[in-house]
Amino acid sequence: MATKAQLRRTILERAGREALVLDDGQLHLLDRMLDALAPGGRGLYVWGPPGRGKSWLAAAVIEAAAEAGAGPAARRVHFHAFFRDLHAKVFAARTAAGRTAERSAFAQALDELLGEVRVLCFDEFHVGDPADGMFVTRLLEQLRARRITLLATSNYPPQDLLPDPLFHHLMEPAIRALTADLEVVALDAGTDYRTLPTVRRTGFAAGWHLPEPDAGALEAAGLARPSAAEHATLRPGTRALEAQRAGDQLWFRFEDLCLAPSAPSDYLLLAGQYRHWVLDDVPSARTDNPDGWKRFGNLVDVLYDAGCRLDLLGLPDLGDDAPGAGHPTDLARIRSRLGALRQPAEAMRA
Repeated sequence: MATKAQLRRTILERAGREALVLDDGQLHLLDRMLDALAPGGRGLYVWGPPGRGKSWLAAAVIEAAAEAGAGPAARRVHFHAFFRDLHAKVFAARTAAGRTAERSAFAQALDELLGEVRVLCFDEFHVGDPADGMFVTRLLEQLRARRITLLATSNYPPQDLLPDPLFHHLMEPAIRALTADLEVVALDAGTDYRTLPTVRRTGFAAGWHLPEPDAGALEAAGLARPSAAEHATLRPGTRALEAQRAGDQLWFRFEDLCLAPSAPSDYLLLAGQYRHWVLDDVPSARTDNPDGWKRFGNLVDVLYDAGCRLDLLGLPDLGDDAPGAGHPTDLARIRSRLGALRQPAEAMRA
């Protein structure tokens, strides 16, 4: 079984291969995460602005431990994907059991989702739905009862979860549990590393943001608009979404995806099938359509978390007022993620 020192060395070697140099805060957090993997280790709630390396460290620690067979069974999941599955399994358990108490259905759903997991890592922990706020409290109770260590990364400090003042009280029991059970660590070296030049362009960051996607920029980015014959009607759920498929690329017009009644669950299902997305005809950020821009923000989050490439064609005025959500913390996250995309000057040099 690998020791903490061996795991640390493995993770630093991975960072070196990716041309990354961990700062002091990241190195401290790495040690705390490795300590949490030890039997009886205390969980962590890590928060800070986007692009500081929280998700990279969590993934590196969980993957290194799994490869080395070190410590208890650990799993890293994206918070909203987990809750989508949890809601579905609770509903299925209730339906199958008829009058089964909801708490029994909840425990059964967790049995199916967690299995033998002893360390659960939630990435991008944020709560905007009041129903999820109450679910989180029950989830924390179950994790404590099962002696499962929780690692969570978030852009929000615990006290700011579910920030809507009308519903924040629903989150307060969960906040008390988080701060009692977990060590709260802030990570912010003052640099959004996603905005810095990088040697490796993979996953989401392999895509381009082309505000003026003329023929030359599209060609340099390896893109060509599909023909009308490549039209496809997709049904990831109950909704029909109009798209085009060109080879391994899935093309949507902003109007057909973000102004349609689509949902994150649709994006999650499609992201498992299509790894290269193109969103075309994205309007000015000043276009007044709150629901459309909220869907746009959800799409960016899902594709980033899933490691899907996104090419963004349009959105000529992306800046400090980046669309996607109403809360400043969410806006900062969307802006940071879009900042990881390659820019027109790079396309011209490609």
